[in-house]
Amino acid sequence: MLAHGVIDYHPTPVGPAEVVADHLQEWFEAGAVDGFWVSIDVYQDGIDAFVDQVVPELQRRGLYKTEHAGATLRENLGVPHQYGLDPRLG
Repeated sequence: MLAHGVIDYHPTPVGPAEVVADHLQEWFEAGAVDGFWVSIDVYQDGIDAFVDQVVPELQRRGLYKTEHAGATLRENLGVPHQYGLDPRLG
């Protein structure tokens, strides 16, 4: 079942983790998206369910990483370390 969000008209899957994962997988495999923005609902009670139920389902399907190469966001994004001012700014 799909619902439209209150603020916008993007389809929002409603149902158990498998239904949400099916929706995300369908869009991803169709080439319609290369990522998703996940935001909590107005009652702020949906993010735990997403992390605890949908993410593991996506991991089982091989659509979400189970391990990361680095220990920091910078390392995982491949952004080089930078200390001090960038010499291009001097």
